Amino acid sequence: MPDQHYEQILATQLAMNRQTWVVLQQRGVTEHSQLRLDFSYNAPNKDAAESLVALIQEQTDYDVRVESSGSFLRRKWRVEGTTQQTSVSPEILDQWVTWMVTAGKERVCDFDGWGTPV
Repeated sequence: MPDQHYEQILATQLAMNRQTWVVLQQRGVTEHSQLRLDFSYNAPNKDAAESLVALIQEQTDYDVRVESSGSFLRRKWRVEGTTQQTSVSPEILDQWVTWMVTAGKERVCDFDGWGTPV
């Protein structure tokens, strides 16, 4: 995929971080709160998904797995996972999202976003 595609994903996710941080603060989250972040990627095929899982497992301590849905001809592949408990701030979230988008780009997978139960 062209770099522009991943630059757009990154720009969108960084903008969403700002909105999400405001909502988290409204729900009592501070820079001292410990959260587990759930995340997902869309993958073009099983090999790309498995390659991304291997990369994330090699470089982090996240719980991560490959998921699939749909029929044989319309199979969709996703990578889903959860971080360990961590402190977050707008700056930390931006650094983390940048790493996540870059990891996806290395394995031709699109970072689809993150969330956390509060």
